Amino acid sequence: MAICPQCHTAQGLEALAGVDPNIQIKNQKLAIWFGFLFGIIGVHKFYLGQYGMGSLYLVFSWTLVPMIIGWVDAIRTMKMSSFNFEQRYYRRVIHNY
Repeated sequence: MAICPQCHTAQGLEALAGVDPNIQIKNQKLAIWFGFLFGIIGVHKFYLGQYGMGSLYLVFSWTLVPMIIGWVDAIRTMKMSSFNFEQRYYRRVIHNY
């Protein structure tokens, strides 16, 4: 651990690397794979932080409709540029210590 010389707080390695530790980084390729393989139960939606939509996929998984929609989501995510993916799915996490 490194100590900030100004405020004397401990900093992790991400602070030393210049990475904002408050941003949750999502992997676009992993989201695509989740959509193709586990789209029927909405794993890709849960991974991307869309818990309400993921719950709907899970509730209606017995109809097999979420599987088809999951494939469509995966294809849309595949066609999305990495910049647009980052803008849409990277989230800032607020810690209340």
